Amino acid sequence: MKRGGSAPRAARPRRLTQRGATLVEFVVVVPTVLFLLLNLIQYGLLYHAKSQLNYAAFEAARAGTTQNASPAAIRTAFVRAMTGYYGGGTTTAQLAKSYAKAVADATPAHARIEILSPTKESFDDYHSPALAARLKTSARVIPNTNIAFLDCPVDVPGCNHDPKTNRSGQTLADANLLKLRVTYGIPERKQIPLAGRFMNWALSVLNKSDADAFRQGLIEAGRIPVVAHVVMRMQSPAMEAGNASLPGPGNGGKPKDPGPPPKGEPLPTCPATDPGCTPKPEPPGGGNGNNDAPCPDGSSICPVCTDESGKVIKKP
Repeated sequence: MKRGGSAPRAARPRRLTQRGATLVEFVVVVPTVLFLLLNLIQYGLLYHAKSQLNYAAFEAARAGTTQNASPAAIRTAFVRAMTGYYGGGTTTAQLAKSYAKAVADATPAHARIEILSPTKESFDDYHSPALAARLKTSARVIPNTNIAFLDCPVDVPGCNHDPKTNRSGQTLADANLLKLRVTYGIPERKQIPLAGRFMNWALSVLNKSDADAFRQGLIEAGRIPVVAHVVMRMQSPAMEAGNASLPGPGNGGKPKDPGPPPKGEPLPTCPATDPGCTPKPEPPGGGNGNNDAPCPDGSSICPVCTDESGKVIKKP
């Protein structure tokens, strides 16, 4: 009886020990898995925010190209395009409500739009006084018509258009590229609890050497900074409006694109008047296209053609 009665007392502590190990495993594993899941969701929201920011930057650049690179027009188009990120809607009332949220949040304190080109030096090199007078503006203006055939503004034929020596490091065509960089901070209310704070903390630790005070301010405010670039050809003359100064000399005449590097094979070099690189048609008959040449005896001029080897023969 004692041997039989001792077995349950020996087995009971083993079961209690196993239950304790299971509880420890649960406490360690489940929070870790939950934390990873929250971070995955946060990355998905970041991707959505970046996609929306890319679209808004594109709309801002398009407005700038048609409205003389006006900073006010660029910001207005950007805020309007961010309406979808703040809820969007299917009715006028819903859209108006979402747009009001975008206006209230996407302020210059939380969304910075930089015009990287044309720069102050671009206007130094390619300002057209005659065009500015025609447009009745006191601002400096860069012409954007017939730039495939011009190196300088028509009224300033002696401008320095060599990107290796001028102030901007650009050609007239380069100065007609509107380049924007948009930096936006995702607000805390659009972040996943715990995961958003962890990401913000990681950015504050990893980006201590970041010299950009605006991005650092977004992080300190609990926002996650996201950056978008866009480059677009001007469709109207660019007017100067406090453009940034990014001197060109020193870059070897090769202006740097603020966006990501191009992918794939480089594009073929073609004349500006033939962007499709159209091959020249061969003359009929495979010859040199001349209808008249000296006769074999050199006595007079007569119609000729060539055979397959290129030898000159008389027409019958």
